[in-house]
Amino acid sequence: MSLTFVAPVGNAGVAPVDQASTVPQTALRATQAQGSLSTTAAAALCGAAAAAGLAANRRRTARKAEQELATLPKHMQPVDMNKEYPAYVKGKNENCMMPQMVGDWGTPIPGSAKACSTMIGAGGVEVGLSTGEPWDPLGLCKLYDRNFDFNGNMTFPHVQWLREAELKHGRCAMLAIVGIFAQGSFHIDGYPEAPWYEGLKQCYDHPQGIVGLGIAQISAFAMIIEGKYFPKDSWIGQMDREPGDLGFDPLKLAKDAQSMEAMQVKELKNGRLAMMAFMSQVVGHYLPGSVPGVSALPREAAPAHSQAFCGTTSSLNQSTSKTAARYTTQTILPSLAWIKTGVKASELQPKQLKALTLAGNDVLIGKTEAGALFCVGNLCPHIGTPMSEGADVIGDVIVCPLHGSSFKVTTGELLDWCVSPPVIGPLTGLIVEKKNLLVFEVRQGGFLGSGDVEVLVDTNAKKAYEAWYWKGLLDAQGKDDGTYY
Repeated sequence: MSLTFVAPVGNAGVAPVDQASTVPQTALRATQAQGSLSTTAAAALCGAAAAAGLAANRRRTARKAEQELATLPKHMQPVDMNKEYPAYVKGKNENCMMPQMVGDWGTPIPGSAKACSTMIGAGGVEVGLSTGEPWDPLGLCKLYDRNFDFNGNMTFPHVQWLREAELKHGRCAMLAIVGIFAQGSFHIDGYPEAPWYEGLKQCYDHPQGIVGLGIAQISAFAMIIEGKYFPKDSWIGQMDREPGDLGFDPLKLAKDAQSMEAMQVKELKNGRLAMMAFMSQVVGHYLPGSVPGVSALPREAAPAHSQAFCGTTSSLNQSTSKTAARYTTQTILPSLAWIKTGVKASELQPKQLKALTLAGNDVLIGKTEAGALFCVGNLCPHIGTPMSEGADVIGDVIVCPLHGSSFKVTTGELLDWCVSPPVIGPLTGLIVEKKNLLVFEVRQGGFLGSGDVEVLVDTNAKKAYEAWYWKGLLDAQGKDDGTYY
């Protein structure tokens, strides 16, 4: 006999169940449902905790990255491409054109002009610009950004590369200038005695002994520095250090950020000045007379002589004492004398020229196409460039190699004034008064003209030229009494 148990199920009515079998099964199902619910809730809680931990880690990583970016120089800060260079992003997304580069470089980002404005020495009082306005009249710092306006090819360098090159050349120029002046003051035993423009060549031509060790040390040092501090990625502005910063400060001159910036400005300015000074030395050597104050080294110089009794010549006494030279502001009259050049007429071919310095006068002897001997001033009356550096002799006319001015070698008469190059030559001729070329009398000495070529020059020309300087100086000081030591 079985008992029936009526259990309400919601509001639907009643259902008969077996007491012996139904109750245990219902309890089991309730227990299983409760266990399943507990497992699901635990899993959900664990997943939520893991997601929260991951989000926290991401936030910490983002904050750390922002802090590290804040320590980078201004020109290395990230650039918002969508905001500042939308054309580049648009072309990159549509055409899938990544910038084409050589080597294992990083990803280039525009912003060379922006980086230039944040660099040391970009502008200053010397050029009348305030901070943040770089002096760049040729727009070199803007060339890099033109890469992205075209097709992304890295044709032009970033300002990082330009600054690295500027500092490197400035440092070399400072060492070169010191070497040029030091070479004339003392000599290191074992090294060849040669002028500055031939010193390196002499060392490489004769590398034995101490010379070889010195050249090897210099070469090894240069290779180590260039290898260790190779400016990788500077062409695209992604170098991992400041341009020119090699961490070399053995005297600890940069004690803080302020002194560091001051030393950087000094190095930059002195480097620029040294590059100009070294270039003036080079140009003054290979183009005599083109740089005021730089002596014409390659020209041959003949000693000045004065006339003596019976036509013989005697050398002028030259004092080695600096205080023995007397400078005067009195009028100095010309003193003409025939000076031997040390060159025979037979040694000169038609149209050949030879530059000399005779008693302070820059002269140019040569022959016309017909073989006639002549002597003219070596400096063009336009801007004083040497005629000997590439002048052409056409018939009895000599043509200046720089602006094409032509003169008669017999009379010095001006034929054409600054005719080349087109436009530029005539414009430069407008600012200088037209003048004839200086002409000197010339003859062949010796028996029947077999001796040296002689030129009639003013031996007082140099003193007369310097007198104007001393007169102006002494007039300004109120000391123009006629003489001055």
